[in-house]
Amino acid sequence: MLLDDSLVTTREVTDWQGLHLFHFDLSSCSQKVRILFNELGIGFESHPINLMRDEQRSDWYLGINPRGEVPVLVHDGAVHTESNDIIQYIDLHFAQPGRSFLPSSDSERQDMQDLMDLENELHQDLRTLTFTYLAPDVKNRVSNANDDLNFIGRFNSALETLDQRLQSRPFLLRDRLTLLDISWFITLYRLHLAGYPLEDHPKLASYFDRIKARPTFAKEVVAGPLNLRLATAIYRRLNRVFGRSLASDYLRWQRNHATTN
Repeated sequence: MLLDDSLVTTREVTDWQGLHLFHFDLSSCSQKVRILFNELGIGFESHPINLMRDEQRSDWYLGINPRGEVPVLVHDGAVHTESNDIIQYIDLHFAQPGRSFLPSSDSERQDMQDLMDLENELHQDLRTLTFTYLAPDVKNRVSNANDDLNFIGRFNSALETLDQRLQSRPFLLRDRLTLLDISWFITLYRLHLAGYPLEDHPKLASYFDRIKARPTFAKEVVAGPLNLRLATAIYRRLNRVFGRSLASDYLRWQRNHATTN
């Protein structure tokens, strides 16, 4: 999304030339943008934003993204937000002939947009999942109340939709990788990392393993400082030791869902 010029209060960026990406190593939305840059072989000026230090809430950063989110793309002084919009913009303007990850037909582009919108609608649920099972952020944790497991049901429904599509095609649109696959891969990886049983969606699980083996994808999901990745791994282990894991909550959601249907 092109940010309206009136909302850009950090005016210095409007004079910048070239491609500048504000991002965080472990941000899922940042990862999808970096994957596309790497797939297309496009360089950019990197501007890391440390979410652990709340740098996204600084006055300077809020001047290019009033919502305080990453990533932000600045291209020749124009400010772009929202990761799914950013990757479409990058592909449209910078992909070399024959290397685009955009669909070829209008109907497929609409299909892609619908499923990207579905991925975007789950963003708040992805935050819930992250702060509950992966990141030590107490103020964002959900409680143990059964009603709070509804976010698991929303993921389950969306993944069933993807699994059904993959019954008749190797990728989410047709027979080749598109931006839709890049967009959804990062969400699937975050679910996998948290312990969601992707094997309950067999076609999707096989597809995920195949995509994850792609070099640019495999490299991106292990990006970030070793100490930060170790901290999240320890947090995941402690959660499981003390009985709070996505796998166990998924089983509770299944039981609750069975009794209400």
